[in-house]
Amino acid sequence: MSNFAEAVQAFEEITAQEARERIDSKEKFILFVGRPTCPFCRRFAPKLAQVVEDTGAKVAYLHSEDMSQIDDINALRKRYGIATVPGLLVAQNGSVKVVCDSSLDPEDIKDFIA
Repeated sequence: MSNFAEAVQAFEEITAQEARERIDSKEKFILFVGRPTCPFCRRFAPKLAQVVEDTGAKVAYLHSEDMSQIDDINALRKRYGIATVPGLLVAQNGSVKVVCDSSLDPEDIKDFIA
C-alpha cells in the first residue's frame, strides 16, 4: 500500500463538496476517486502520479470511503457516473468525462486528461 500512499501525495485531497464546486466552476479540473484498500486503485494511482510528475497536471483526490462524507461522495459518483474505483474525472467548460479503468497506461492517462 505504500505505493498508493506515496502516489496520492502528488494529489490534493479534497471533499466531495469541493469537487462539485470545482466541476461547476467551468475551469479545468481533474479528479481521482479511489481508496487505499482497492487493489485496482493501488495499481492505477502510481501511474497517475507519474503523469502528474511528467506533465505538471494538477490532480485532486477524493477518498471514496471517507465515512464522514459518504453520502456526498455517493451522490457525486452517481451524478457523474463514477460506478467503480479507480475513477478519473476531467471537467472543463461545463463538459465532464469519466473513465474507470485501472489498466490504462500513462500515455492513455495523458491523452484522457489533455
